[in-house]
Amino acid sequence: MEAQSYHQENAARAPWPMRWLAVGAIVSILLLLALPVMMLIDRDGVVATIVRQGQQLDTANRQWLLAHPSLVYGFAMIYTVVLHLICAGVLSWFTPKAVRGRGWARIGLSVYLVVATCLSVISAVQGGMFLAIVIPTDTIHIFMLVLLWVPPSVGRFFAAHRSARRSKLTTADASA
Repeated sequence: MEAQSYHQENAARAPWPMRWLAVGAIVSILLLLALPVMMLIDRDGVVATIVRQGQQLDTANRQWLLAHPSLVYGFAMIYTVVLHLICAGVLSWFTPKAVRGRGWARIGLSVYLVVATCLSVISAVQGGMFLAIVIPTDTIHIFMLVLLWVPPSVGRFFAAHRSARRSKLTTADASA
């Protein structure tokens, strides 16, 4: 009961950048889920992209790709759906923890945002449909990174949570 009120009290005191962080995470998750939907809608565009990228393969693999584009499309869909669900899960897990002042979640979320933004280049070079998702998603990721590290109010917020946890641990150790 005491821990729950502690979390509710501190979540209410989150500075405005941390509240915008949650909005950024929601929009990012929506964009992550939009790409597989777009790939389902524009199946022919995805297959054309796969075939175009397949031109770089050796002759035997290129022939197999051209003979089985639907199978490769299915693999691409499974990969995309699984990867984007994992990313949505990571965002859904780290963001609320960071908004509650958990320093480890701030670092974990930052690492995720940097890695996701860097790896999105792979999708960006594939063409239009992917670029339409990558640009807004990366913009939101950079916005979220700025919110996590630049505003002084956020630094104070995490410092206050860190010292509150330390004093709580010290009090618990003294009473034990």
